[in-house]
Amino acid sequence: MNIPDHIFKAYDIRGLLAEVSTEIASQVGIAVVKKTGAKIVVVGRDMRKTSPELAQAVIDGITEAGADVRDIGMCTTSMYNFAVSSYGEVDAGVMITASHNPSEYNGIKMALRTGEPISGTEILEMIRAGLDTDSENKGSVSKFEILDDYLNKFIELSGVADLSGTKIVVDYGNGMASVSIRPLLKRLGAEVVELYAEPDADFPNHEANPAKEETLIDIKKKVIEVGADFGIATDGDGDRIAFIDETGNSIRGDQTLAILAESILRDKPGSKIIVSPNHGWAPMDMIKSVGGELINCRIGRTFIIKLMRETGAAVSGEVSSHFFFEETNGLESIDYAFLLVANVWKKSGKKFSELADPLRTYFNSGEINQEIKDKEAVLKAIEDKYASVATVVDRIDGIRCEFNRDWWFIIRPSNTEPILRLTLEAKSQELLDEKTAELKSFLK
Repeated sequence: MNIPDHIFKAYDIRGLLAEVSTEIASQVGIAVVKKTGAKIVVVGRDMRKTSPELAQAVIDGITEAGADVRDIGMCTTSMYNFAVSSYGEVDAGVMITASHNPSEYNGIKMALRTGEPISGTEILEMIRAGLDTDSENKGSVSKFEILDDYLNKFIELSGVADLSGTKIVVDYGNGMASVSIRPLLKRLGAEVVELYAEPDADFPNHEANPAKEETLIDIKKKVIEVGADFGIATDGDGDRIAFIDETGNSIRGDQTLAILAESILRDKPGSKIIVSPNHGWAPMDMIKSVGGELINCRIGRTFIIKLMRETGAAVSGEVSSHFFFEETNGLESIDYAFLLVANVWKKSGKKFSELADPLRTYFNSGEINQEIKDKEAVLKAIEDKYASVATVVDRIDGIRCEFNRDWWFIIRPSNTEPILRLTLEAKSQELLDEKTAELKSFLK
């Protein structure tokens, strides 16, 4: 069996279709049972070309190791999160997906019953060491229908029962989210205009990544064309959701977090809200103004989930539009995020842009990624120039420097690639352009 080590990542397994083989998938199934001692394992998959055969191979490995499988079939990562962490009998989970990666990729996510990821590198070590299946009895496989439980829970928690008279454009990007969002909106009675709803592993219309503005061109046009109240765009595996207001302008993930926090703080005043150092001033100001306690966290899903659980925080979100909730055990749910935002909008009686505009008072560069050979040398040069004159310096993730309330930047290294990631925000477009050019001069 050919085992390409590089596909085994810190938190999952991910590689080209030919690299993530059924032989590896079967070994992963065995390893998950051996590592966790699981008796029951949830298995789900997305719509990628090799996902059915990889899911079957994982199932074969799990049952060969003596554990039973609850097969939830094609699902979103949000649904998988729910299945793993909401049923007491479930001990672990495996999801076949490569998230928003291009169509030539596939992958495997593994999790404990808490939703905590199982390390791909740990699984690699187990496979390399050899996996004996010494179980006397093979496990069984049963279909596990979770959609009704999933939707019922979040409709009840959100208090949103009716969206009749609301026109919403949904761009699924040919990803998995139509599996849950479509029946949710039907139950709520919304008028829906769909774009690219059919799951398609080739992503024929655009990349399913709502964090990239270029993927939102079609939905922005459609929202204006049909006179929608707002729009939503989802990613390939259904764990990210971005909002578009009725004027066709997108709402960044940190801005959406502020709207979510407003909804949650109505019922839970004083709740802890986890933010990250690439979040803008206006969203953080709004959260504080409605009584939220801000907790700063390193950027990244794993760090956020860990801190959510340690602090009992109510909600967190990333600029990339992942959102995490106390009610989901700190994991993502695009459907719950949608319901909470829709609740704020409906109760406000405002246009969607009127919710978002107070969060748009600064000009933001978005994330600028630059390949750099000597990341440490560039980081040191930038720190030497700016840290001593900044009014606030934050080193929780790279370095963030603030300069009064005029402008700020964060620059941080990628953990896995020779890349530096830069974001800036300023009180005017002119100042943003000036400072962006200034900092880019270091990235050569």
